[in-house]
Amino acid sequence: MVPVLRVSDVARSLAWYRDNLGFEADPMPANAPHEYCLLRRDRTELLLRRAHAPIARTADAYDWDVCIRLEGGELIALLDHARRRTPLVRGPEIMPAGHVEFELEDPDRHRVCVAERLTDTTGIPPAV
Repeated sequence: MVPVLRVSDVARSLAWYRDNLGFEADPMPANAPHEYCLLRRDRTELLLRRAHAPIARTADAYDWDVCIRLEGGELIALLDHARRRTPLVRGPEIMPAGHVEFELEDPDRHRVCVAERLTDTTGIPPAV
């Protein structure tokens, strides 16, 4: 199963996911304007599909559209990379189940949660 996010501009969104979260992009058609794009990062895949109507969002905390679970201790490096390029919506914070999460928003305001269970959580506050 691959999550689908409807976006207003596939080229803009694929660049955001590539530049901020390290995804590789395979847009279709190859030349813009793209109708959709398959994004891949490790074992995670997302599909971006061009929306033909405005996209509505809520402002609720923890109202994310997709959660990307990492493995291998990559979260802190990805967090540092992402926060230099785009504002964080939430976190990082240690969740009650023990994993660390942070959230950001893509250009269409989709909330993206990035999570990983880390052995060293020094300096990361617990979720409130």
